[in-house]
Amino acid sequence: MCASARIAERMWVVRVKRLRLVTLSVRNAGLTSFKYLRAHRLPVALKALFLQRLCRRCPAGVAGHCCNAAAQVKQGIWHVCCAATAPDGSVQNRAASGPKTRPTDRLLKLWRKANAVCFDVDCTVTVNDSLDLLAEFMGVGELVAAVTNKAMDGSMNLEAALEERLHLINCTPADIKRFIAAYPPSSRLVPGVEGLIKALQARGVAVYLISGGFRELTLPIGKHLEIPRENVFANRMNWQWDDEAGEITKLVGFDMKEPTAHNRGKPAAIAQIRQRNPYTTVVMIGDGITDLEAVQETGGADLFIGFGGVVERPVVAAGADWYMYDYQQLMDTLKRYTVAMIGSGAWACAATHIIAQNCLARDEADEFVDDVRMWVYEEKYQGRKLTEIINERHENPKYLPGVELGPNVMADPDLESTVRGADILVFCAPHQFIQSICKQLIGKVKPEAFAISLIKGMRVRPDGPQLISQAINKYLNIDCSVLMGANIAGGSPAAHEGGFNSQRMDRFSPQAISPASCAGAATCCR
Repeated sequence: MCASARIAERMWVVRVKRLRLVTLSVRNAGLTSFKYLRAHRLPVALKALFLQRLCRRCPAGVAGHCCNAAAQVKQGIWHVCCAATAPDGSVQNRAASGPKTRPTDRLLKLWRKANAVCFDVDCTVTVNDSLDLLAEFMGVGELVAAVTNKAMDGSMNLEAALEERLHLINCTPADIKRFIAAYPPSSRLVPGVEGLIKALQARGVAVYLISGGFRELTLPIGKHLEIPRENVFANRMNWQWDDEAGEITKLVGFDMKEPTAHNRGKPAAIAQIRQRNPYTTVVMIGDGITDLEAVQETGGADLFIGFGGVVERPVVAAGADWYMYDYQQLMDTLKRYTVAMIGSGAWACAATHIIAQNCLARDEADEFVDDVRMWVYEEKYQGRKLTEIINERHENPKYLPGVELGPNVMADPDLESTVRGADILVFCAPHQFIQSICKQLIGKVKPEAFAISLIKGMRVRPDGPQLISQAINKYLNIDCSVLMGANIAGGSPAAHEGGFNSQRMDRFSPQAISPASCAGAATCCR
């Protein structure tokens, strides 16, 4: 038996019902399921040893998956990494630690770089199932809810479930209009989902709704959330036209051409989305088994985030890459950029004034951390340290008197402390010092950070001139965008730094040197 077990660890082939063979490489155990592995011919002891060893070899979090889902014994499917065999031969869930509510660094990166986020609708965007609510409105709520639960836990074929639910509801177009008037979309949304969707849209992330329900019920929700109609994937109801009455009078089924009308329709819908758009990272968020499937198919989603804020389904909770109960959790993990200013002369202070306003602005994207650190070359001013005065008055009385930097600006005389953890480095110091500044920062800057240069001029070297952006890129190995300052000197104690005239600050709007704009410029300069 021990020898057989060792062989099974490397490659196990087992005869199953009707002489079908299933082959599984241990190397791929983290992403593969044993279908119909409940064959009675496989000894219980061997099953237990085989599955337990696979679980040890594939701990939760490896490649962000572990197993796709918990064991579904009733359907004859074992998901090997999260299942173990009890003494009586039954399969039990090994995910004793519960759902993965804390994302790994890899999952966070996927979430933050998503080009498109696809939401399931019922019990994910809304607090209830639209078709179930319509059924309740039509007086057949309990009957339809029972069918819905069978479809969501995977015990009933999706096509059969849809057909059965529509047959029970038997509504008319007039009934749907009355239903939408009685239950407007705004009254049905899960708390926090609208804010998350608006934040994603404001950041340029495409948002889609992919529902196993119907367009007639989903489109009003999409319209409320300002999601384009072409970004809504759902089934279509088929209606019978009565020639004698001259109107639609009867519901006669649904359009089978829609991908969501079939099993594994959601990964098929995502595949269509990817064919039309050059998305590199697609995320699926949902509560049901059909949503979990979206990450299990080639061409589907890159990350599945399970949502249990309305209904928690054990199979989905166990199989999700990341599981959450509150949309605030996702809002809190959206990428927010920390900005550091390197320089404190007149032009640097003017730029900091604008950056600080942008960082404090309460917009839907909320892309920036409120606090801005500014590196100040320490010197005395009226007998006191300049950094102490700046942090006390929130202005630089020596180089830009009378202009408030912002309550969220912190002057720091330590260069390394200023840039620690910063995502955006704004360089605005005299060009002759940029080489020594960069040398001091080698190895101290985040690899994924990028720079913005507000410095005029260039370095003059024996072998020829060098752009400041090139110097920054060379020493720090990060992208650097360039935004030139004002070109007329006068009226500034720091004319040598960039010739900024404090009397003409009205020429600059808060968006003129927005970190968001510069972030886009950095991308273009790569």
